[in-house]
Amino acid sequence: MSRPRLLSLLGTAAVVASQGCISPGDGPSPPAGDFYFPVAAAISPGGHTMYVANSDFDLQYNAGTVVALDLDRIRAMIPPLWDTSQADPCGRLGSNDEIELYPGRCGAIDLPNPPDGRGTLVAVSTRVGAFATDLMVLARPEDEGPGARLFIPVRGDPSLTWIDIDDDRGGGQVQRQMYCGQSSDAPRCDGAHRAGEDPDTNLRGAVLPPEPYDLAATEDGSAIVVTHQTTGSMSLVTNPWDGSPRLEFVASGFPYGAVGIAALPPPAYAIQAGLSYQPGFLTTFRTAAEVDLVRYFDDSAAAPARPFLTRAGAAPISVNASGYDSRGIAVDPQQRKACEAGCNADLTCLRACADIPIAVYIANRGPQSLLVGETRTNTSPTGSDDLVTIYDTVPLSYGPSQVVVGSVIDRDGRPSTRVFVSCFDSRYVFIYDPAGHRIDGTVKTGRGPHGMVQDPFAPFLYVVHFTDSYLGVIDLDMRHANTYGTIVASIGAPKPPRESK
Repeated sequence: MSRPRLLSLLGTAAVVASQGCISPGDGPSPPAGDFYFPVAAAISPGGHTMYVANSDFDLQYNAGTVVALDLDRIRAMIPPLWDTSQADPCGRLGSNDEIELYPGRCGAIDLPNPPDGRGTLVAVSTRVGAFATDLMVLARPEDEGPGARLFIPVRGDPSLTWIDIDDDRGGGQVQRQMYCGQSSDAPRCDGAHRAGEDPDTNLRGAVLPPEPYDLAATEDGSAIVVTHQTTGSMSLVTNPWDGSPRLEFVASGFPYGAVGIAALPPPAYAIQAGLSYQPGFLTTFRTAAEVDLVRYFDDSAAAPARPFLTRAGAAPISVNASGYDSRGIAVDPQQRKACEAGCNADLTCLRACADIPIAVYIANRGPQSLLVGETRTNTSPTGSDDLVTIYDTVPLSYGPSQVVVGSVIDRDGRPSTRVFVSCFDSRYVFIYDPAGHRIDGTVKTGRGPHGMVQDPFAPFLYVVHFTDSYLGVIDLDMRHANTYGTIVASIGAPKPPRESK
């Protein structure tokens, strides 16, 4: 199933749902302890839990789900294939008899019956609407106390569904609970946890437009911007940590097909100097050869405040043959943040750090490539433009989908920045070295690789396989000469979709 096919079918199915062909309660309940057309994964603030959003893509069930996995146990069960001294590193997992379809030497780590014999790896599950598209974990700023939430754009509602989760940053026993108004009698997240459905919750009487797709948040998690891939609009949802998230504003006038979005971290100089710097977001489009800059204004001086978004500018994509059909986007502010950390609030030092550009990476299909660029902050008293300059294109295989900035362990045992790009149609994840300006790893995956998340405590990249409903684990340790850049484990037993059975 190709990525364009995925997008078109999801859109068609969402229309069918909105016309009443299926509604909550119709059909069998989704599996609470397994994956079913997963689209995204995220890891808890403390790194002990992995959350996976399942989309119920073919509407076999009456809802999608979000499941919380015991990531501590999963790490312990990943077979050490890099250890050549072990005669049988797969152990109780056994060998994989379908290695071409599901790459990896060992059998899958089954969710209901894992090899450690301690029962299911799914600690808790809750139901959401059908056709979830992404998943984001936000942690409350530590100086404001504990707290964490999940946010899921759901196209079948449409809504931005939110779930309170346990904040596991403080150590101690991990509870792995999720709360969104569900109960044993009504196991789906309730209406109060679906931002954008009720026009009476905001001052503008707005509702969330159709087809919410991707999302990004300000550094403090107080504001979230959602893209919509069929309406030329973007939505603003505010997130008061002591209250309920709510839709505040719908900005229109954008090109059709807004897909990817990434938040720009504010320069420390602008904050320390008291400049009027408004949080910015970079957005990509399927139908426009440009990257737009969107700014969030909290409108705090007004009574009552009416937060809003504005389209601050657009930068062309001209390094590709057409530049159209951009998907995922990611930014890398590591160099700037490392500089700021050494300034001790000195304005002269922070001003110099602000001149360090933030790297920008985009998965593009016009033609298939990774676009490489940067944004340089203009820290004048009158504000900042933060527009992107795209200066390089790196060829990839068909179907670039998502892009994530992370790291590998180099041959000297040190972390080294890498950019990971999933290619949905061609079944690859590419590993790009920004320092060397080259692809230094090509990972053959199973069918439909899409969402990715890196383990904060171990050299693993978890890849969501949409088509066959499982996760692949990629080894990111370059010291493992025989397994670096390969899939070393599968989480969840792969299940072919019904249309291919």
